[in-house]
Amino acid sequence: MFAHALSGITARPARLAAVLAAIVLGTLFLAATAVFTATSAAGMRLVAAAPLTAADVIVDRDPDAPDPGADWPAHVAGHPGVTATAPVHAATVELVTGEARATTNVYSVSDRPELRWFELSEGVWPTGAGEVVADGPTLESAGLAVGDTVRLLADGEEAEVTVVGAADLGFRPLTGVVYRLYASEDFFAGESPQSVTARVGAGTSPEEAVAGLTASLPGGLHAMTAREQAGLAADRFAGGSRQLELIMLVFALIALLSASLVITNTFTILVSQRRRETALLRLVGADRSQVRNLVLAEALVVGSVGSALGVAAGVGVGYAGASLAGLAGDGLHVGVPALAGSFLAGVAATLCAAWFPARGAASTAPVEALRSASLPGGVRFRAVHGAGLALAVLGTAGTVFGAWADDLPAAIAGGSLGAVGLLVFLRYALSRLIRAAGGLLLRRRGVPELAGANLRRATGRSATAALTLVLGLGLITALLTAAETGRATIDGDLDARFPVDVSARVDEGSVDPGTVDLIRGIDGLALVEAPRTARVEIAGLGGTTLVGVSPEMARAAGSAAVAQDGPGPPALLVSADQARALGAATGDTVDLAVDGRPHPFTLHVSALATVSGSPGPVVREEVLDSLAPGGERGVVWGVAADGADTDALAGRMARIAGADPRIAVNGALAERGDLTGVLDVLVGLALAMLLVTVVISGLGVANTLGLSVLERTRELALLRALGLTRGGLRATLAVEAAVIAAVGALLGLLIGVPYGLVGVKAVIGGTAPLVVAVPWSGTALVLAAALLIGIAATLLPGRRAARIAPAQGLGVD
Repeated sequence: MFAHALSGITARPARLAAVLAAIVLGTLFLAATAVFTATSAAGMRLVAAAPLTAADVIVDRDPDAPDPGADWPAHVAGHPGVTATAPVHAATVELVTGEARATTNVYSVSDRPELRWFELSEGVWPTGAGEVVADGPTLESAGLAVGDTVRLLADGEEAEVTVVGAADLGFRPLTGVVYRLYASEDFFAGESPQSVTARVGAGTSPEEAVAGLTASLPGGLHAMTAREQAGLAADRFAGGSRQLELIMLVFALIALLSASLVITNTFTILVSQRRRETALLRLVGADRSQVRNLVLAEALVVGSVGSALGVAAGVGVGYAGASLAGLAGDGLHVGVPALAGSFLAGVAATLCAAWFPARGAASTAPVEALRSASLPGGVRFRAVHGAGLALAVLGTAGTVFGAWADDLPAAIAGGSLGAVGLLVFLRYALSRLIRAAGGLLLRRRGVPELAGANLRRATGRSATAALTLVLGLGLITALLTAAETGRATIDGDLDARFPVDVSARVDEGSVDPGTVDLIRGIDGLALVEAPRTARVEIAGLGGTTLVGVSPEMARAAGSAAVAQDGPGPPALLVSADQARALGAATGDTVDLAVDGRPHPFTLHVSALATVSGSPGPVVREEVLDSLAPGGERGVVWGVAADGADTDALAGRMARIAGADPRIAVNGALAERGDLTGVLDVLVGLALAMLLVTVVISGLGVANTLGLSVLERTRELALLRALGLTRGGLRATLAVEAAVIAAVGALLGLLIGVPYGLVGVKAVIGGTAPLVVAVPWSGTALVLAAALLIGIAATLLPGRRAARIAPAQGLGVD
């Protein structure tokens, strides 16, 4: 059986090339996911456990228990068997370099050499509160060198420190901050440490030391061996990677599903082409099971070879991905069970995909040996298609219900059910659409008419090829729609919460006039103003900063009530919390004592009162002049012009903030950059993974056309004899591919856009009003990409068709 299968494969290897390529790509994705996960998890464990590698024991304090004081490490240092201790501190500060400023973590490094867990590549260890060591990535990102002086801001206080050394950690830290510094214990003088690491003497084991410390330490302190603590830290650190692993696995399975469709289509066409050969086998004594097993044996051989190649390539791709992400610090880690599972999944997918074509081959009657080979027809509507349509409708309804009811699990379940139903039903729907498109082409003479006739003769296999495109391009469209709607929703939410795009404030006095001029000079800001501020006492609100704005800024920030200077009490903008404290609502007239003097106001709840980071009621500038005359200008507000490059604005504002450490920056720009940056990374990663599915789809279209050329050799030769040129043959195939690609892409768009909208609504829930945005440019690119895939898919089949000589039409089947 296998000898016969091998001879059939080696005799015509090109016919199964697409199957081999599809299964290689599918299993490559699975294996790469497994290797990436194992390697990155080991790398993250290394990173998490690194600070504990020099210690034997660690003692933590309970964060919920009362602070034991700064001297509690003495309980550990005085324990018998402990030879060295080091308090562990960590603080979050802002580092100011003169060019920019960013959140920075400062960690303690022990004064005892035996408890230091990294080495220096340059410089010396810090010995005082004014000295720090920085790791390589921090020095590179901040543009610093050993010997430079930087400023650190924390809790309104500023300190200058000198970078005296460069730390060689041996890996890239995975913290969520930009910069990392390491300081001596003097930097944290007077602070209670989070934990204490300890070394024990030669005659004491870490377990014995832990037992003794547990019995003698005060309440709220817990001892553990460094090995146990490192394991717990590694588990916590690596836990977040499981979500990425799951996402990658889902996309890998989608790619494998697309490969299965290509395999099914290929074997269906091959079985159809070999129908007379199969009938002859039946005539000479082969039974149904032998015919079926012959097809499955071919699938097993091709699936095994393709899966082995895919797994081998996946190891390299997975390790390369982990290295590029900076997660391969512990070297290559390969899980043999996971790779074996990837191999078996590829083989199983090939066999399952070939099962129905094999059953079709087994049903071949011996008498068919006397007939000419015939092309497969269309797809008949069957009960399974009706069931798929019903599942699609029910699943879609469940998804919509879950999305608008803020029930994410229900939306996911409904979406999964709907996707299964669509996959079952769409082959029939695509068959009908391709047949209709072919009918339209029949109305045109020449090449379109030939292409239309060919499409209508074998709509079933064309529908399967188009289905792979629907799968890949539909998911891409859904992602693009979700991303565009997500960005629009983020923008709408930020506009509601931040009426101005840029806000800079100082805690006392006025913003430096030079800083105000720098902000005014930022390209893309349509209006910049430094409003007057005054510190006042308002009855019911206590001490607060009152801001006086111009009518122009009030209107630009969407607070027209403040800009109006009509009869009646002036408008006072307050935060929602302040309105509740006053027991009033928008539109109420209230009498408030400002610095002991009563004044009537019309109250309005507005986000402008909190845009600078802390509640600050807002009035018109003339009103503030009458309430509290003065000259302080403690805030600067800016409104971006329509269509301004928000990323460029945010970068320019960050550099200004780096030059003036007194200002605190708020506003929509800061948050928009963080949120959209994360969204862009996630969407980019997902699109990159879906490209594998699109490539497999292109292989499916090319394979369908290529096998069609082999199947129609006599017909194409006769067309050549009747005057059809080589260019005409290529054009015919190009039109067929373009129709298949266009139908698949259009249906993918019709499915992807609503699914993307419903999906992002399910994720966002009630956290913000949904702002619908269709990525028109993205959908145009999807259509263009589909047509490009179709045209590219005709290159090899077109060359093969062009080589057919007219004399081949005289041959005998």
